[in-house]
Amino acid sequence: MKQLQLGSAFSLAGLLTLSALSLPAAATDFTPSCGAPSAGTITREEIVAKYADENSKFIRLEGNDGINLHYKDQGSGPAVLLIHSSGGDLKDWDGWVKELATSYRVIRFDLPAFGLTGPVPSRNYSIDRYLTLVDSLMDNLGIEHFTIAGTSYGGLVAFRYAGTRTDRVDALILQNSAGIEYGGHKGTKERKRDPNKPFVPVAWTTEKMEATMKDGINDHSRVTPEMVQRKTDYWNVIGRDCEAFVATNMYERGNPQRVLSHVKAPSLVLWGEHGKGLSPETGKLFADALTNAESVKLVMYEGGGHLMHLGRPEATVKDVKAFLDSTITK
Repeated sequence: MKQLQLGSAFSLAGLLTLSALSLPAAATDFTPSCGAPSAGTITREEIVAKYADENSKFIRLEGNDGINLHYKDQGSGPAVLLIHSSGGDLKDWDGWVKELATSYRVIRFDLPAFGLTGPVPSRNYSIDRYLTLVDSLMDNLGIEHFTIAGTSYGGLVAFRYAGTRTDRVDALILQNSAGIEYGGHKGTKERKRDPNKPFVPVAWTTEKMEATMKDGINDHSRVTPEMVQRKTDYWNVIGRDCEAFVATNMYERGNPQRVLSHVKAPSLVLWGEHGKGLSPETGKLFADALTNAESVKLVMYEGGGHLMHLGRPEATVKDVKAFLDSTITK
């Protein structure tokens, strides 16, 4: 593992109305229409009954189209918000939460189109909508400022939040973040999108899911049957393939370096040198773009894959906790 120390906007407040619920998503939750039936076979009620646990909480975000958000709020101390990857869910952070919750209040949630969170009735799965969703959740929890951490697609949400809500972010943590490079395409230029591309229903098998997870996690012993089954079930929720299609079509790269230059908070960039999703050079591009951050630390993991919070939870959370302990005033 190699560590590089690098030296060292505007603010928006999303104060939206929320109402807390004790019940999960209702049967009437809206599913976006994509012009073809979903390949999913599992109802939302079935998936919630199977995977919600004693720490699961659900909140209806009325100011965000009535999104029914699944989240967990554990530990006490300075707040840390964790945002998962595309194809991820909040349980992916279990290895980090076990350690961080001893000193910090750790909040994590399932992004719309993933996990146990319900669909977006307006079909607005844009990054901007996700930023206001974070505002809404943290406002409801009474948390004015916090550390925000994200991996892969969740990193894109995290750094855009940190670059546009500078008054709320104590620190930024990025792990193999999306946003600069197009994953799997080894390039940073905007790709043309076919606006007429049709929706194709997609069903997932455990075999396909296992192969996908092993692409992102270099230590294949971490890809357990429980993980594979959970991921497969989540992707086979009725309407989930349509949600993913709509969200993908809304992705806009924009100018990530400009957004990153607005970040003021101390920043930690974690990068796996042998991940299949993003090139190792991209980690340095992120660190270099954080030109106005109070401080920047880049940690490269030799042999590390793309989803290191799953493949190397102990090593990565150790570095995260050391960063937070030395950065965040208790």
